[in-house]
Parts: sequence; C-alpha cells; structure tokens
Amino acid sequence: MAGERDGGGPDRTTRPAAPATGRRPLPATDAERAHWRELGQDKFRDARYQRWAQGHRSVESLRAAGRAGFAETARRYGRAFAADVLARRRLSHPTEPERRMIGLLDDLGQREGADYVREYPVVPGHLYADFAWPDRQLAVEVYGDAHTADWFVERGILERDARRMAAYEEAGWSVRVVTARDLGERRDATTEQVRALLAAKDGEQAPLW
Repeated sequence: MAGERDGGGPDRTTRPAAPATGRRPLPATDAERAHWRELGQDKFRDARYQRWAQGHRSVESLRAAGRAGFAETARRYGRAFAADVLARRRLSHPTEPERRMIGLLDDLGQREGADYVREYPVVPGHLYADFAWPDRQLAVEVYGDAHTADWFVERGILERDARRMAAYEEAGWSVRVVTARDLGERRDATTEQVRALLAAKDGEQAPLW
C-alpha cells in the first residue's frame, strides 16, 4: 500500500528500496532521524530503527538498545526477571574464553550441570557467576579481551568488575578470575591452578593465583 508506515516511522515511499545485496542498510533519512529524536527512548521499539541499528552494528547503538530493552523488560516484569532473561542468553551464547574454560573443566572431569553451574544467581537479579560451585560458594569469573581494551576501560568496566568482586565478598563467596590469556598461552599452568582450586577440601583456604 502506498504511503504505508513501517513500525510507526516516516513514510517509506520517500526513500529508495534497499539493495538486494550488501550487509549495511541505507543511511537514515533526515526525516527518520528527526522522528527518532522525537520518540526518545521509544525509538528502540521502532522496527525501522532496530533494523538500521542492527545492520550498522554500531557499538553505541547496540549497547543503548540493550540497556533500553533491559529497562523496558524490568519495568514490565521486574528486575529479577529481566536479569534472568539476560543470564539465559549468556548461558546459550558463551564467549570464546568461556568455551575454552568449559573445555578446560571437561579435561579435569568436570561436567556442566553435574559438577558446576554456569550463570548461577549468586545474588538473584544482580550477580550471576560465570562458573559456580554453589555448595562450596566458589565462583570463577572469565575475563575476555574487553576487560583490558581501552574503549571498555574508559567506560568503566574496571569499576564494574570491582563492584562484582565486592558483591561476591558480601555474599560470602570466594571468586577467582581467569583471563583469555590464561586460557590461551598459559593454559597448562591455568589447568593446574584450577585443578588445585577444585581439590581444596571444605574449610581449607582455596589457593590463590
């Protein structure tokens, strides 16, 4: 239908059709940008804006969309529900360092769901452990390259990590950090460190590294 709107956005008949090939969408028109500014946070529910942001893979736009989506889900269903949704997504889409950690634990005879739990709610709605042994209140956090990248450091990832460590301590948990480098060039040494960590008996001080 001529003049039909897409997701409440400006009239799509004023712009050419997107090419059949190519990964990036056409640039947004001035009318669309003005419309999105008027929408404010509601722009993240606009279908055209979502396709444009996803197609451009802008870090800022995707992070903003993610924050807005989380806020909207939390508003509707509560923060704990929204946090559980994100945890389930992380559970289904482990990062490359997390996959390496799963392989390392597999080599040590540790099985997910039987010996350890991923994305365990240490503080439901707020703090989820990458890898957890709940009966021992022991967690392993796996840090990827983002934890040392300038862009993320400038935007407070180190402060966020510090808050997570403090939350573990307040909950009475022990936590160890394994980095992407530990799981790459230092894998043999890391395997032995994790082996010693898991071998520590209840009541013993888990070894540091």
